[in-house]
Amino acid sequence: MKATAKRTLTPRAVVLATAAAVALIGGTGAATAFADDDGGSAPQSSVQLSQSERHLDDTAKDRAQVKADKISQSQATAKALQAVLGTATSAELDDADRNGSLVWEVEVFGKDHKSHEVIIDAGSGKVLSQHTDRDDDAAEDAAETQALLRADKTGHDKATDKALKAVPGTVVSYSLDDNDHNGSTIWEVDVLGKDHKSHDVTIDAASGKILNQHIDHDDNDSQGANDGDDGDDD
Repeated sequence: MKATAKRTLTPRAVVLATAAAVALIGGTGAATAFADDDGGSAPQSSVQLSQSERHLDDTAKDRAQVKADKISQSQATAKALQAVLGTATSAELDDADRNGSLVWEVEVFGKDHKSHEVIIDAGSGKVLSQHTDRDDDAAEDAAETQALLRADKTGHDKATDKALKAVPGTVVSYSLDDNDHNGSTIWEVDVLGKDHKSHDVTIDAASGKILNQHIDHDDNDSQGANDGDDGDDD
C-alpha cells in the first residue's frame, strides 16, 4: 500500500524531466533513465525481454519469461532469505517497470517484524536491491502479515510443491493472502503448465488442501502452443 504523494511531479514525470534536462545540457548527447515502482533507479538484470515480449498478453508473457529465466522460484526465495532473515510471503517472476529486465521480486517478512522486498536477477541469482516497507500504513500491513503467518501451517515450499503436483510445470508466482469469500488464509500459486497454459492454484494455508484450480484464459492464449518445453520447477 503506497502513501498518497504530494501533487508534485510523478515518478514518471521526474524521469522524463531528468532525461530532457540532460539532453539539453549535453547538446547531442542522449539520456536514458528508468524508474521502478517507488520512483528510484531500476535495477538492471542480466536477462532482458525483447520489446515485443514486454507487451504480450499474460500467458504468452509467462512463456517468454519462463523461457528466459535461469533460476527457479525456490532458488530466488533462498537468495532473498539469505539477504533478509525471515519468512517469504510472496515471489513473482516479472519485468514490470524495469525496461524488460527480468527479475524475481520476493517479499520477506523479516525477523525485525517489517516487510522487505528483495529483487533477484533472474539470470545470475544476484541480489540487485532490497528495501523495507516504510509507507504510512506499513505498521498496519505488518500486523496483517503477522496474522496471516500465524494462520499459515503450510509454508511457501509445501504450497508450491502441492501446486506443481496438481499442475506439472513452472511456478511463476506465489503469495500468502486471505480468502475474499470467508477470510481464511490461503496460498495463491500461479503455474505455467506443461500444457503451455497458465493455471491458478489456491491452497488452504492451514490444511495444505487444494481448494481450487483453474486455467487463466487470455485473448491470445492460443499463441505459443508450439513453443518448446518449459521445463520443471523445483
